[in-house]
Amino acid sequence: MVKEGKIRIFIGNGDEKKQLAVMTEGEFIGEMSIIDGKPRSASAEAIDESVVLILDRKSIQRQIEEDPLMGALISTLVRRLRDMDRKLSRKMN
Repeated sequence: MVKEGKIRIFIGNGDEKKQLAVMTEGEFIGEMSIIDGKPRSASAEAIDESVVLILDRKSIQRQIEEDPLMGALISTLVRRLRDMDRKLSRKMN
């Protein structure tokens, strides 16, 4: 989670970077990967001096285990987002 500053979300490398978003205070980055353990679909870099809070996968998994219905809902949402991300990536290429 971004506590302070700005984080740029992008795809690509070198001169071929395409900015997708700029995340600011209170916004999450990498949240889908924490839930499903799959690789991230984009990269991130600080564009201002920034402070981020790191949430570890084990803590999130414990919370999901305490409320399996909520875990199923979150996992479903992440799966749908990844499916849509793949479809959009194919259209962009």
